[in-house]
Amino acid sequence: MRAPDQTRDDLLAEPVEVHERNLRIGVRVVAGSTIMFFLAFLFAYFYLRSLDSHGLWRPDGVDPPQGYGAAIVALFVLSAGSVAYAAHAARNGRRWLGFAGLSLPLALAGCIVQAFEYAHLGFGPRSGGYASVFIGWTALFVVFVLAVIYWLETLFAEGLRNRHGPGPKVPPGLDEAAFYWQLLAAIGALAWAILYLI
Repeated sequence: MRAPDQTRDDLLAEPVEVHERNLRIGVRVVAGSTIMFFLAFLFAYFYLRSLDSHGLWRPDGVDPPQGYGAAIVALFVLSAGSVAYAAHAARNGRRWLGFAGLSLPLALAGCIVQAFEYAHLGFGPRSGGYASVFIGWTALFVVFVLAVIYWLETLFAEGLRNRHGPGPKVPPGLDEAAFYWQLLAAIGALAWAILYLI
């Protein structure tokens, strides 16, 4: 029999430790799925490059602007580093909101620079194997980044809302968001090295 001051929601609530463990495991599963997803583009890149059907792997003029690529990866890596530092600071009881907030405009700026790059490419997905892999990989990567931006924004907003309240000052999931964003930024750096430097 429940105590008179307990509601049904109180009885069904999970302990905080269970919620955090579920988040940790769930993010690792999503991280593995993300790696497998982008491995398909890695395979396509090297497979189509090795085939080079009719010499159309990378025709003349199919070269992405190097400056845009460097700016995009730098913004994403800086954003991921900012979230990683925010999570580290939060674990040690230091101020973290500023670094979490800084990560949002950095990541969004990377997506905007990606859009500017598309406007200045000079080739499309039908311009050979390289072009199709480039457009597919970078466009879908930005979709993943936008999902991370949404996640980070909700954590930042919750942290802002609770910074003076009685609840937890650090929302659950900040460490997991930092882990996933670092993984995604590493995939972005790998994509930059393959698509722009090789």
